[in-house]
Amino acid sequence: ARQREVTTISGDQTRIRENMKALKGTAEEKQLLARYVRELNTQEDHLTSLRSQLADLNAKRKQAAAELDQIIQSITLDVTF
Repeated sequence: ARQREVTTISGDQTRIRENMKALKGTAEEKQLLARYVRELNTQEDHLTSLRSQLADLNAKRKQAAAELDQIIQSITLDVTF
């Protein structure tokens, strides 16, 4: 879910940047540009948080996988086939 959110934000940022390129510099467009910049800043802060969360989740997943591997290796079956 976090990765999908990162992908969605990245696509949105591409769209915003394309919109920013099309602005010519009128007063109304400068206000819109300021809004776009604020939106990009907010998204960048959120992306930083998401990337940190993803790193933490990946580390926990690796640790859980290692623990599961140890548990599986320690299982002994007393049944003969």
